Amino acid sequence: MLRKAIRILIVLIVAAALVFGGVLLVKHKKQALAAAPKYGMQPMPVRVASARLGDLRKTRDYLAVVEPIRVADVSARVTASVEKVLRDENEWVKAGDVLVTLDSRQIEESIAAMKAQVEQTQADLASNQATVDSLERTVAYWDREAQRDRALADKGAIPGAQAEGTVDKASEARGRLDAARQKSAAIGRSIESLQRRQAELETTLDYCTIRSPFDGIVSHRRVDPGDLAVPGKSLMVVEDRSQLRLGFDVPQQDLPEVREGLVVEYSAAQQSREAKLSHLFPSLNTARMLRAEVYLSGRGVDGLSSGAYVPLRVVLGNAKDVTLVPGTALIESPDGHAHVFVVRDGHLEARSVNVLGSSGDDVAVDGIQAGEQVVLSTFLGWAQLASGQMVEAMQ
Repeated sequence: MLRKAIRILIVLIVAAALVFGGVLLVKHKKQALAAAPKYGMQPMPVRVASARLGDLRKTRDYLAVVEPIRVADVSARVTASVEKVLRDENEWVKAGDVLVTLDSRQIEESIAAMKAQVEQTQADLASNQATVDSLERTVAYWDREAQRDRALADKGAIPGAQAEGTVDKASEARGRLDAARQKSAAIGRSIESLQRRQAELETTLDYCTIRSPFDGIVSHRRVDPGDLAVPGKSLMVVEDRSQLRLGFDVPQQDLPEVREGLVVEYSAAQQSREAKLSHLFPSLNTARMLRAEVYLSGRGVDGLSSGAYVPLRVVLGNAKDVTLVPGTALIESPDGHAHVFVVRDGHLEARSVNVLGSSGDDVAVDGIQAGEQVVLSTFLGWAQLASGQMVEAMQ
């Protein structure tokens, strides 16, 4: 009995020790859990900036392409082999300078043959004109004789048949004169036709010498001696570099503020320059963009190369005493409206704002007060932020 009582006592002691140890372990775990940071309760650190009052220079930035205002795609007007190419790329030319000459031997031979034909026809005309002059004298003679014989026949001095014979001779001479005159007229018309044909050949010969239409630079050479030149095939491209333009596209949403005459800023040869917005096209293209052009001349074209991309800035105006926030604070919503997150009492508040304009990193907005803290874009974006969320503001 004693041994059994001892065993029961030992079991009870062990059980009590296990229970006591378990209680201590649970208590320790509860204390550890209580001391550990609870998930979702810690404030999220966010970078913030303070909205401020200031003046904003409203601008829009675009990417323009440098283009020549005058450019000539020089081609031949006749089909012929290229004889000489007298200018090369990047060479300056004056208006009228010869660029290319074409093989003109066949045309020159045709002109020589035409000149000979004209000279022969002119000789025929001169010979026939001598016949006309002679017949005119003959007609005048027989007219006088017929008049005299009619007078004598009326007086009975000669027979009437003799007078009629004289009249017939005068009529015959007049007929030959009319025929000679008609021949001279036909020869004259033939000469005019030949001369027109000769002038056409001489014009064609002039087409074999291709000249620069204006002062400029040869930007492209597309032909070599021996090539066949045909109408419409480009031989050279000449650009007038004294006047250039900056062409760019304006999105439809910018059109209410962009207009002709606004100041445009651009850089060339490491220098900042200004010009005026010269021209807006009357209609949008298929991409809902409006073509805009800035015309440059004089020193404004220095350092610019045709075809180069040039960033430019259109100055829309100035806004005084507006609330400015960094551009990285704006959130574009699917409905097209802008929002910002404002930190109030350690929590986020989503605020809808009206964008008044932008310049560089600054954006003028309506709906934010100066001094309020706005959240800047985070590394993971805006998806991890929500209105009412607890945050820790970090400058």
